[in-house]
Amino acid sequence: MALSESIKMAAVVVSLVPIMCVYPFVQKYFTKGVMLGSVKG
Repeated sequence: MALSESIKMAAVVVSLVPIMCVYPFVQKYFTKGVMLGSVKG
């Protein structure tokens, strides 16, 4: 039981690491797109 839990946690960490590495570079483009797509009101 404990082994499957640790495998799940390892899978979560392994899947989050690339996202955390790429996010700072993509963030400026993402915020620019959100500001461009927002409607002034």
